[in-house]
Amino acid sequence: MIPLLDIELDRFRNYTRRRFDFSSDSVLLFGKNGTGKTNLLEAVSYLSLLRSFRGHVQSRELCAFNESMFALSATLDKGRFKEKLHITETRSGKRELKIGAAKVSRSSEFIHEFRTVAFVPEDKLIISGSSGSRRRFFDIMISTLDAAYFTSLMRYNRALAQRNKALKSNPAMAKLFEPELAAQVGTICAKRKFFAEKTVEVFRRISGEKYDFNISYRPDYPQESDGFLDHLEKTRKKEMERFCTLSGPQRDEFLLTLNGRELRVFGSTGQIGITALLLKMTEFELVKTLANLPVIALIDDVTGELDRQNCDLFLSVIQSADQKIFTFSREEAIPPLSGVQRIDL
Repeated sequence: MIPLLDIELDRFRNYTRRRFDFSSDSVLLFGKNGTGKTNLLEAVSYLSLLRSFRGHVQSRELCAFNESMFALSATLDKGRFKEKLHITETRSGKRELKIGAAKVSRSSEFIHEFRTVAFVPEDKLIISGSSGSRRRFFDIMISTLDAAYFTSLMRYNRALAQRNKALKSNPAMAKLFEPELAAQVGTICAKRKFFAEKTVEVFRRISGEKYDFNISYRPDYPQESDGFLDHLEKTRKKEMERFCTLSGPQRDEFLLTLNGRELRVFGSTGQIGITALLLKMTEFELVKTLANLPVIALIDDVTGELDRQNCDLFLSVIQSADQKIFTFSREEAIPPLSGVQRIDL
């Protein structure tokens, strides 16, 4: 069964209005750079998770040039019936969601239809980028797999934004948001620790124990509610001077090591590249195993630099995806793919 039957983009990125119909579980998008291949993958991902795989992208960046809104629609094959998803979003971020003809008021209700895992060249930043890149990788993956984590993270981030605003404008009010922060910190830390360990386990299995890879997650603040409240009390004066909350899950680091050495600092370009790809393959395996939803792999021209052995490993791992959408800009970079539907852009 092919989960994604079609998608329509309306004033999204470089598309004025275009519909794509999918007739295979393996789709190849081919075209020169700038034709919109990645934008199409981004649209599929946005319908799945209501966020871009490109980072912290604002609604106005998703709207076509000089447009005030965009819309995305897709048809899913649910077996006994077909289901329509629809998103309308303005430049300011006001959003309307529909499943079929029914409006959906909560984002968490909309993102329970299918899952995507995107493989993009920027994945290397998970290793070589800032700590925020690694937090974002784990936050997206864990939120995809664990509803309780998603809820705790959203509540924590909302309270954090309110506390930081209070620290800037009305410091006496900052204390009001601390109980909510403390109530969520234990869940966030426990699940980050669990999934960091699970990631190492699956990474080593996929790589055939070829790499001595490890992830160290060690929060530097109390993780129980009362202890975190006391911690905030002690640091509040300093934070009032800095106008922001200086410790907590929003500043966590995931230390990634290879052969006992920090990859970000000591890893070669080749080591960073293959480790990042294996990390994303690990994410795919976890999502495919635990999400209990159709999974679509979005592969944005990432196989061209791989040697034959790693390319074969990558293709074997993603073979279990319910649907795969590849992009390529060079004919010679296309690996052997069977039963593929080709769309030229």
